[in-house]
Amino acid sequence: MITPEQARLLGLDRAYLNEMIRNASLDAEARKMKLAVSDSQLADIIRANKTFQDSQGKFDPRLFADVLRQNGLNEATYLASERQRFLRGALADTVAWNFTAPNTLKEALYRHRNEQRDARYFVLRPQEQDLPAATEQDLKTYWEKNNARYTAPEYRVIAIIKADPQDIAPSLQISDADLSAAYEKFKLEYFKPETRAILQIPFPTVEEAKKAKERIAAGTDFMAIAKERGLTDADASLGEVTKDKIFDTIIADAAFGLAQDQVSDPVQGKLSVVLLKVTKITAQKQSTLDEVKPELTARLQLDKARNEVQTIYDSIEDARAQQQSFEQIAKQVNLKLTVTVPVDAKGLDKSGKEADVPFKEGVLKQAFESDTGVENDALTTPSSGYVWYEVREVTPAAVKPFDTVKAQVETDWKAQKLREVALDKAKQIVDRARNGVAFDALAGEAKAEVKTVQGLKRNETTNEFGPDAVGALFAVPENGFAFAPEGDGKGAKIMQSQAVLIPTFDPGSQEAKNIAKAISDGAGNNLAAAYVASMQSELGVYVDENMWRQVTGANAN
Repeated sequence: MITPEQARLLGLDRAYLNEMIRNASLDAEARKMKLAVSDSQLADIIRANKTFQDSQGKFDPRLFADVLRQNGLNEATYLASERQRFLRGALADTVAWNFTAPNTLKEALYRHRNEQRDARYFVLRPQEQDLPAATEQDLKTYWEKNNARYTAPEYRVIAIIKADPQDIAPSLQISDADLSAAYEKFKLEYFKPETRAILQIPFPTVEEAKKAKERIAAGTDFMAIAKERGLTDADASLGEVTKDKIFDTIIADAAFGLAQDQVSDPVQGKLSVVLLKVTKITAQKQSTLDEVKPELTARLQLDKARNEVQTIYDSIEDARAQQQSFEQIAKQVNLKLTVTVPVDAKGLDKSGKEADVPFKEGVLKQAFESDTGVENDALTTPSSGYVWYEVREVTPAAVKPFDTVKAQVETDWKAQKLREVALDKAKQIVDRARNGVAFDALAGEAKAEVKTVQGLKRNETTNEFGPDAVGALFAVPENGFAFAPEGDGKGAKIMQSQAVLIPTFDPGSQEAKNIAKAISDGAGNNLAAAYVASMQSELGVYVDENMWRQVTGANAN
């Protein structure tokens, strides 16, 4: 379960709104075009739905009714929704129906995806001693331009009182009399009904099932016959179940009347004829009071704690109304008062370590939206508890003084300069290579080893060739030169493109078919979206943002 706020952050509210608008637009267009689906067509569509078919592939009215009931639907509601769905599909799907991607486009994408390149390369890595020494002004200028990197977050000191049943429960005493009474009250919850592991083989007729039973009686393994009929182990197993979990009551009665390892006679169920075999029986069991005493004690403690928490809540709210301090309140109700060290919005202290913040996520979110001197409403915990908090101190976010971060600034400045120097030198080397200087000679000057790599693809990376290097290599022609930063930012890779392999397009290959489908799906979706957008424009669809925020509970700001 997600909260409305989380749904808004994920964009689910807008997605739902857009879907409603889309459906309403299609419904309006269907009415305008006087489209309809007849009752007989609708019946054929529903009969063809495998969800409502029995094991023989025939529509089963009882199964249809059961599925609707399990999903909280009645027949009239379902038929109306299916009629709408069919008409919407008739409009939207027709726009994109049978779109065929041109062979030229398929071949271009195929070649683009599968083009391979070899390369020779070497890595240029400037050293820190190659850099000019940073002056005090260099470092201060860098610090000023990158203030965000050296800004300490806002910190807050928060006072917290937490009253939660989970915390209080273990200290509460439960009498033997209360345990005995509770055991009698909840006795059925500690009863485990009989379970059976059941195998099942369906047959089209009783006669075929009888023949199979005769073979089993003569020594043929039950599962061997199941596999002859195309069933896997999973297909033939109903699992280890209680009687009430078997949908067909006729089969359930037969299965729970068998002895372990016994094979039934043919059973004419509601949907098919089956042979059954029980491979394991676990007898029913009623747990005794002694067996469930720890679990039952914890349950009663928690129930009692919930009542205690309500009493505590009333006491604390009365004390707050009398303007008592958190210190006085905590002492009065005998609960721990936590006053945090200065923490940021993530719950980290000034050293970057996790701080002790009870009910951390809820408290931090609300405390950083509150302020000092504000009396905040109590928060509720998932276990029906309460948390009271107040902001005691706020330290605003601020840029850390230069002197306190000078060492880090210098490290960062050197890293940036190394990258700049590496890329500048790499560009110069590539320019010289393009002007005819031998690649090996350039590597020798840089005192770097020339390496080779083969079979690189445009959309694939390796440990040696990251996205920047692959992109740069494929941006130049065969025998061309390129450079790219190393992934660690401390050097640059200088490359010479070697052999280029452009594969022959095979329109019958699976990859070509996948490409064609991807193009068709993408183009089809775009066409359908454009069609719906055009309809919405004609209808004059607009969204009243204020009304939408009121409906969804979003902040009007």
